[in-house]
Amino acid sequence: MPRVIRVALIALAVALLAPGRAPVAAHESTLPDAARVARAFQAEGIALNTAEAQGILKDVHLALREAQAHGIGNSKVDFAAVQIASDLGLPLSGAATSKRQVLAALGALLRDGGRGRQPEPVPPPAWGAYFDSAVNLWHQPDFMRLVTARGFHPVKISWEDIGRHEGSVWGDRISDVGIWVRRDEADPASARLALSVRRDSNFRDKVLMVPAERIKVHQRVGDRTIEKTLPQRLRELGIASAARDRNVIVSNQFAIVPVPARSMHGAWPEGVPPRAAFTFSIFPYGSTNLVITDVIEGSHEAIVGPGQHQLLFANVDGARAPFTASRAEDRQDLLKLERELKAQGMDVDVQRYYLIQVPLRRDVAGLQPSNMGTPPFRRAYEGPVGYPAAPAMEGGVAGGVVAQSAPAATAKSQQPMADMAGEAERRREPGLARVAIGHGESEGPYFAGAGFRGARAEEPIRVTVVYFVTPVGQVSAKDMETFASAFAQWDGQAIWGGSFVVKQ
Repeated sequence: MPRVIRVALIALAVALLAPGRAPVAAHESTLPDAARVARAFQAEGIALNTAEAQGILKDVHLALREAQAHGIGNSKVDFAAVQIASDLGLPLSGAATSKRQVLAALGALLRDGGRGRQPEPVPPPAWGAYFDSAVNLWHQPDFMRLVTARGFHPVKISWEDIGRHEGSVWGDRISDVGIWVRRDEADPASARLALSVRRDSNFRDKVLMVPAERIKVHQRVGDRTIEKTLPQRLRELGIASAARDRNVIVSNQFAIVPVPARSMHGAWPEGVPPRAAFTFSIFPYGSTNLVITDVIEGSHEAIVGPGQHQLLFANVDGARAPFTASRAEDRQDLLKLERELKAQGMDVDVQRYYLIQVPLRRDVAGLQPSNMGTPPFRRAYEGPVGYPAAPAMEGGVAGGVVAQSAPAATAKSQQPMADMAGEAERRREPGLARVAIGHGESEGPYFAGAGFRGARAEEPIRVTVVYFVTPVGQVSAKDMETFASAFAQWDGQAIWGGSFVVKQ
């Protein structure tokens, strides 16, 4: 074989077997700017100002093109690294540490496509940590200062009383109401009490008297929604009172519940709109009431009697299901329903929950309470390790728990909300978002109770109006203004407002 051909074949074989890559033209879009170069060099212990980074930028680009074509260990890249170190006035004698630092910075820029070493991205918040922060919001001093400064009162159990003695925590028709939000929708035992914000304390029980005709309830008949006034519905149920149904007692509050965002993980199956399941509980002490719950998808009835807290569910075609709370933007179907019903002149709100207590007589035989479940009260105030104990009970009465003076918050208790909140200048931005209420999956048969027709007690009806919101950042003064505005709207519908318990 001629010598020229043999040499050519050897050269070809060496080229095929040699490490590295064939020359590849560098894409100018991948070449870093001066700021990226400075970050990469800083990561290797070489601090550069903007002018210094700009001064070596051409040589860095040249070195990266050579590295892209021949590999980071090529002698041409080493040559460029020495020149860059020299231009920066870095020492090159001895162990040649500066050259290695420059090569390491060039290697990082090459691996990252010219972006340089970036800060680690913040992972999306986990549902569990967010859940704990939301249900333990009353342990956060900043939140407590905001609500108490406006005269509002956060509670875990709300006293929703029809009859209470003057200046007392006792009476002949008292009810405790709680909102139980589940960490795991399929596990009722995972529920914890949500926080509600009232305009006044449990002890004072400031209420409104509102014409009963202004309270509207809704029934779903097939695909249609039918709206009726509360007196109309009471007549249909056989529990109307000519003397007591002209006006009703109204108390209003905001429920602050944890509702997952789409960016969170660990709360719902893939493809399902994020939501949190919840149920109200009611404990009417020694009395019995028929309770009507009303949300945008319809109303439901249940009899609650003395003995223990009883859970209230949605009646979905004869099956009981927990209610669900979703961030409003994730329930476009309910927002569309709201728009359509409002266009028809109906009084609906996706975030509003009515709990209407109609008193029943004590001397009626054959009344059967619904008894569809009880909440996990033993774990009601349980929080993760690091949270302080629950605040003391107001008035010393079990069930009437209010956060009058919050304990000092731990760093752990504040961190998830603080992470979502941003900087202090965002304090004027709302930290609470609107929630849309729906219902979850069937959990067994629904039993409304029995024997209530004709059993109405000649006592007033109490309507608890609850608006659901969820934390999306640090709760702000703007949120307090929203609360105040909503309370004022109900004031405009009332014929009287004050306390029947603490005389004015």
